[in-house]
Order: sequence, then structure tokens, then C-alpha cells
Amino acid sequence: MFVPIVQYYMLRAFAKYLLLALFVFSSLLLMLNLVQMVNQGALAGFSLYFLAKSMLFILPNVLGTSLPLAFLLAMLLSLGQMSQDGEIVALRAGGFSFFNIFSYVFGAALFCSLFLAVVNNWVGPKGLKRSTDYTISMINRVTKIELKPRTFQQLSDWVLYAREVNSLTGNMRGVKLVRRVNKGESPAFVTKLNALDGRYRVERERGLAIELSEGQFSQTDCKDADKIIHGSFDSYKTLLPFFSESGLSRKLNQREISTPGILARLRAGIADKQVEAKFRIEAASRFALALAPLIFFLVGAPLGVALDKRGRSAGFALSLLIIFFYYGLTISGMVLSRKYPALFPWAIFAPAVLTGLAGMWLWKKRLFAS
Repeated sequence: MFVPIVQYYMLRAFAKYLLLALFVFSSLLLMLNLVQMVNQGALAGFSLYFLAKSMLFILPNVLGTSLPLAFLLAMLLSLGQMSQDGEIVALRAGGFSFFNIFSYVFGAALFCSLFLAVVNNWVGPKGLKRSTDYTISMINRVTKIELKPRTFQQLSDWVLYAREVNSLTGNMRGVKLVRRVNKGESPAFVTKLNALDGRYRVERERGLAIELSEGQFSQTDCKDADKIIHGSFDSYKTLLPFFSESGLSRKLNQREISTPGILARLRAGIADKQVEAKFRIEAASRFALALAPLIFFLVGAPLGVALDKRGRSAGFALSLLIIFFYYGLTISGMVLSRKYPALFPWAIFAPAVLTGLAGMWLWKKRLFAS
């Protein structure tokens, strides 16, 4: 009975680096998402439950982004280490072909590409939507807020500005409030309030209660410049909610919609050509990026074997160079496809095709020739 010891040994050496690199990249991306939530103000009285849920549902996207990077890094590091220790030469001297040595790793690359296709097209977008919903719910439960002088503060549909702010007493001077009400995709009314003095206080899980004195009020109809409502007031009270009512039925970003959902919207027709282009590019890029593990296997295997004594440091530097090249071309292809529709979808798949051809050339030159 044939026991593929060499294939298992190669796969085990590769898997060790893959899991380590996947952990490192995933941890960094999770930290970046956490920092983004802090910047959005989610930690101003946040809920641990909603924070945990938001981080949990964003995991598929984090894994989908980290896996290709970890795959390439693991490929070069494991092969670089084996080449440095002379194991590749020993296996070749023992009569094993490169196909025998790399067959299980190729299977891992194929599995990773299929996994990414599922994550990018179905699991990831749904998880991102759930994560965003939980983040919005968490922000909606803010229990404290700190206003800063001479700073524009966004609160739901309102923008608040104050020249002077006393965070201890809640007193403000030189207050400006602006609110824009939309109908569909276009603005309908713009409301502006200017006041000499004001006060604010936080109402738990509701919003910011504002009291203004000695000010002016104006409302402009964006569709008819001749319709302007203007007046003065001695006292004005309002509540700026932490979250807009319209947010409950928020407009989804294309990254939050599964590929079947995007294709359904494209078939139904989208009036805005720019939005239609975004949807098409998003759907195509998901399939293009799912090919990354297979492409990185084609490039990484011959380069990793050629590292020899340069080992890990050279493998790490080379992986970063390939990653910047590959994803830089992919992003450029997406931008060009949006600017020049005739290039869609060729510009998006061009990096995968070019890198794959370069990998096949390396296989022919470095592996098949030896």
C-alpha cells in the first residue's frame, strides 16, 4: 500500500507556517476593525454584547482577506526553510519529482480558492452586513459624548458646531446646527440654526438634548431656491438622536450584498450608471480574488525552491513584494474598469492571468528543467 509520507511531510511543514501567518494577519485586521469602531465613537458607552457580535460576524471577511496573504507567506517560508536545510535536494535525489512533493500543497491551494469563492460571494457579504448592523446598534446605545470646541460633530442627520464648549457645565457659545433632509437620493431641505448661547446634556440611549437662546432659524428648499423660511427665536429646544430613524432601513453598501443579490439587482436594472459599475466590479473582483491561492502556489513554489541559503528573511521580503504587486495591479484594474467601462472585466482578471503565466514560466524554467 502506497503511503504518501513525502506529501504529508511537505503539507505539515507548510501548514505550520500557514496557521501562524493566518493568525498574525487575522489578528492585525481584527485590531484595525476594532480601531475603526473606536473612531466611529462606538466606545462612548458601548455594549460588550454588540461589540462581540460585530467582531464575530466580521471574521469571515477577515479570513477571506488574510488567507491569500498567509498562503503565499507560508509557501515561501516553508520552502525556503526546506531549501536552506537541503531537504528539497535530498527529496529530489531520492527520486521524487516536484509534482510528488507539491501535490498535497496544490490540493490545499485548490481548497483555499474554493473556500474563498464561498466566503467572498456569500458568507462574507452577509457577515459584513450583520457586523455593520450590530455596530450601528452599539453606536445607537451611546451613553456619553464629548463635544470639542471648533469641531464639527455628526449626530444622525444633524451636524453640530460650537465655538466654545464647557464639558463640565454643558454650556456652549457660537452654536451652529445644520440638518439636510433627503428625498430619495437628492437633498430636499436644508435646515440651519445659529445661536449665541446654548446648553447640552446627554439623554441615555436617546440622544443629545440641546437648548439654544438668541438665534436665527432658516430652512431652504433645495428644489426651489425662492422658497426660504427664516426667523428668529429667543429659546429653542430639540433632541439630536444618536442614530437616525432612516438608519433602520439603511442603504446597503455593495460589499454587504451577496453575489446572487448583486446579479439580481443588475438584471432588474440600475438607473445610476456609477452604482451599476460598482456592482459589476464588486461581483467580478470577488471571483478574481478567490483565485489568489492558486496563483500564489504557481509563483511561490518555484521561487521558494530557489531561495536556498537565503531562507526565511528572503522569503518574507519576496512575499511582501509579490503581495504589493498582485494586489496593486488588482486595485488598479478595478479603478480602470470603473473609469473605462470597455476594460471590464479584463482589467480585473489581468493580474491573475499575468501572475499565473509568470508562475508557469518559473515552473518550466526552474522546476521542469531541473
